[in-house]
Amino acid sequence: MRMLLGLLLVCGGSVSAAGLPALHARLNETTVSGLSSGAFMAVQFHMAHASIVRGAGVIAGGPWWCAQGNASRATGECMQGEPDVGPLQARLEQVAATGRVDPPSALATTRVWMFSGYNDGVVRRGSMQALDAFYARWVPSAQRFLRDDLPAGHAVATTDAGVPCDVTGGDFIADCDYDMAGALLQFLLGRLEPPAAKADGHLIAFDQAEFVDSSTRSAGLASTGYVYVPKTCAQGAECRVHVALHGCKQAQEAVGDAFLRHAGYNRWADTNRLIVLYPQARATWGVPLNPNGCWDWWGYTGAAYATRDGVQIRALRAMVDRLTEKGSTVVAPSRSGAAEPMLIEAGPAAASVGWRPDEGAATVVFERDGESPVTVAAASGSVALHGLRAEMSYRVRWKMLRTDRGIADSGTLDFRTAPQPRECDPWFAHNVAHVTAGRAYVLWGLVYAVGTNQPMGWWNIFTTTALHRVPGGFAVGTCSAP
Repeated sequence: MRMLLGLLLVCGGSVSAAGLPALHARLNETTVSGLSSGAFMAVQFHMAHASIVRGAGVIAGGPWWCAQGNASRATGECMQGEPDVGPLQARLEQVAATGRVDPPSALATTRVWMFSGYNDGVVRRGSMQALDAFYARWVPSAQRFLRDDLPAGHAVATTDAGVPCDVTGGDFIADCDYDMAGALLQFLLGRLEPPAAKADGHLIAFDQAEFVDSSTRSAGLASTGYVYVPKTCAQGAECRVHVALHGCKQAQEAVGDAFLRHAGYNRWADTNRLIVLYPQARATWGVPLNPNGCWDWWGYTGAAYATRDGVQIRALRAMVDRLTEKGSTVVAPSRSGAAEPMLIEAGPAAASVGWRPDEGAATVVFERDGESPVTVAAASGSVALHGLRAEMSYRVRWKMLRTDRGIADSGTLDFRTAPQPRECDPWFAHNVAHVTAGRAYVLWGLVYAVGTNQPMGWWNIFTTTALHRVPGGFAVGTCSAP
């Protein structure tokens, strides 16, 4: 296998064609993340396979089965409103009783990392807050982290790639001076080694038709998917799989290799034995109707779309199963013991802390003056500390109780929380939608913002405009950072 990979793959710059390889990765440490429709699909995959998914990173998504098979509900309440999660939680438990998703009790040990930029007018903050409430029924607060104070639009945030941070559009990758991939991976997996200076693994193109029962078109999938394999994983080291799901209009057919190379995952993968699977949806007209190349979270592939029986979820699981097939040679990852806790990130009201998981350590206890201790399993690798105040300095004491040595390691973490974000009510849509919703009006075929009368271009579905609420109406553009 290693010789075959060596012959077929080219490192770094080019993409090579080969079948999706069996790399004996660890199935029960699978993680998933996604943007927009990829975020909704990440939640669906998490619910369907909670027994193997260690954690989910959700960027501008919402609760499971929010659309309830209805496209209008998807684009309305699920993206622009605040969905009621009670019926959705009840539905999940009903479906779990039939065996079509894993029991929700399996979520109790998982991690959920969530992100909502305050300039995101496509999937607004209320949907992400609903997602946090949806998970709260089964996932303890110490295992959920929501970051919503950055001025990002509808995009994957990076340290140095993409459009300006508050812009929605382009490749939906934004330069926010923020390492989103590193933040979510470390909350889901625990403290990781620093990322490589430059990605140096193998990007492999593979045929997705092998993983669907019908045609890829009817499944809403592109013919070709991609996987990023670090050199150590290609050479036989035991690795883990992270499934990275693009958003609408962000598949390879629409943006080339932008998401594959610039979303930020690959450099972390190289130094942490992490295989990154990049499945691809496709744009279709007719049946199924999916003109923007979205993942199915409203039912265009059939009524079973949000369960293990959904054609796309079955395909994703088959891809993961291939990557986790046992090979003939396994070199276990080296472990030098549990690295001490470190701050991953701090928002205005919560901070996330990660450490290298060590199965020889029983618990980690975090304490702040005047607060009840937070105790978590050391093997979990991360914790979210809630109840903080914006722009405040904190010292947190930690103690790692090591049952294998009969001793306790201890120390402190010092950090400062982020500023409170400015209040923002963003909207991003085509001009017809703005007029229909009363945010704009039409005069002689041209559209103007209500209240400010700022010009927005022609009245059609092809011109999109960012608006935000101001006293007396709406203004063109995004909310500036504080």
